Amino acid sequence: MTDSESPYYRSSHHAKSLYLNAQSIGLSADDRIQIQGKIGLIHSIFQRVINITVLENRLISLVGQEVGQGPLNILVNIPNHINLSTIGIKRGDIVTRVGESIVIGENVIVISTQWTELWEPKRKFPASLQPLKTIMANIEIMRDIALASDHLSGLGELIPFTHINGLKDSKTEKLGSVSHLALPHISSMLKAIKSGHSHDIIRITKHLVGLGPGLTPAADDMLLGLMISMLYISENFNETSIDVKKINKDIISIISRRTTIISEEFLREASVGKVNEAVASLMENLLTSRQRELENSVRNILDLGGTSGTDTVFGVILGSHLMLIDIYYNSNKNEGIFRL
Repeated sequence: MTDSESPYYRSSHHAKSLYLNAQSIGLSADDRIQIQGKIGLIHSIFQRVINITVLENRLISLVGQEVGQGPLNILVNIPNHINLSTIGIKRGDIVTRVGESIVIGENVIVISTQWTELWEPKRKFPASLQPLKTIMANIEIMRDIALASDHLSGLGELIPFTHINGLKDSKTEKLGSVSHLALPHISSMLKAIKSGHSHDIIRITKHLVGLGPGLTPAADDMLLGLMISMLYISENFNETSIDVKKINKDIISIISRRTTIISEEFLREASVGKVNEAVASLMENLLTSRQRELENSVRNILDLGGTSGTDTVFGVILGSHLMLIDIYYNSNKNEGIFRL
């Protein structure tokens, strides 16, 4: 079938337009498309993703179904044969809101949002939350899957040194350049979080944010995993003395223009519990003890592009250990689950 015969295309006076439907939209994305008229400019284009900068240099993303849902994502029924980078749009093209539609460029793509469902990740699990001992076992399952994978690059090469108290001394190990630079700052960050010293958290974040190559640098992905795991656990257990909301606020307070706009946006969203469905699924299964689903969630994360998945899992391990040992000590339950 040629494009002209496709039900997704309709002819206009000037050229063919690609007509699509948005199936779901994240909370933050929904907030950012409420105005009529110009809502932003195309920031970057990939085969199945269009990133758009909107007011105040914020971001939304038009994504294919295989990319999945997220707080910034508008999930669109993009046909499998369509490559968004080759259909006639370019960086800097205007994106407008016309009634219930989003128009990309000069009517190159028209996306209806009329029947779009609002998506928000579930964060509290009162009916299915597992005890600390089981969650700790789940962390070990996650760690073992990561160690058995072929993804131990980026900061993932530090996963073998994770333990309940943070990171083992790995000075004698041969580390990549990013891990070598990040390791002392990560160790310091864990200590600063325990003490709750905002000044130290902010100072250390300056050394970590933006560290590593790519659209989402390795240390940023680690910070995302750290923040989201601490937040999910703090919202499901009352016995913690760690002020996670304050810590996350400290971390993102200095990230502006220190990393890519995409990574900056992901970190801001994660600091308040908004992450894509792959990370949300990992955290839900970690806390509710569905082992098969947990294993699948870990593997899905590890398969993310570059080292992002591994770096995120590394952060989740660190944040989960930090929170669970704090909760354990504060709950005064000597169940012998932490062997220090």
